[in-house]
Amino acid sequence: MRRVDVSKTKDTIAPHAARLVSYMNTHPETILTYAKYFGKVQNAVSARMTDIDSDGFVLLARESDGAENEVHIRFKNRLKSYEQVRPVLTEMAKEAEEALSLPSTRPPPMPSENFTNTHTPFNPPKSTNFLVVLTLIVFCAVLAYYPSPAPEVIKTLRSIFGQEFPRGIVLFLVGSHIIETLIVIFVLAKRGENDLMTWVLWIGTTILVGHCWHLWIPINKRFSE
Repeated sequence: MRRVDVSKTKDTIAPHAARLVSYMNTHPETILTYAKYFGKVQNAVSARMTDIDSDGFVLLARESDGAENEVHIRFKNRLKSYEQVRPVLTEMAKEAEEALSLPSTRPPPMPSENFTNTHTPFNPPKSTNFLVVLTLIVFCAVLAYYPSPAPEVIKTLRSIFGQEFPRGIVLFLVGSHIIETLIVIFVLAKRGENDLMTWVLWIGTTILVGHCWHLWIPINKRFSE
């Protein structure tokens, strides 16, 4: 059965489809129940979810003879918010179990604690902050660690700032950025972030310039200030 096209840019559920599909497929019995009752695939022996959006979800059901059928199961009402997904899927599972006379002993499709918006969009530092921190690190590192014989300009700057002071700044910044990076890793892992590029951007930028506190600042709020 062909899937109905949906405008992904305006769909409130589609951006979370990959994570939802991955979680739902850890409950194969529930997915199979959906396929048999709502998808009308009575001979299905297994099924898995392949997509979900505000209108419904797509299942790939395998029948006893090995044939596979793709079915699109529509929600009774188009979902208007992300928070509606869990109660709707739970209610659908209950309806299917009762109609098929199946025991309701399995867990609900999604525990509420696992069904929050855990995606943490990359919140970059402002370009001026980025350049200032990188310039400071490079400047201090050159003064502290440039090997002898050093150019005259570096000798002149060392006569003004010395070498121990710039070295202390470098060590402080490197140490603080390492700590911030560990905080970023811990927070993203705790939130259940599963987007690889998000991990790369957060960790890479934090190693270079810090800014782990941006994890708790909404992007739209920060850039509107």
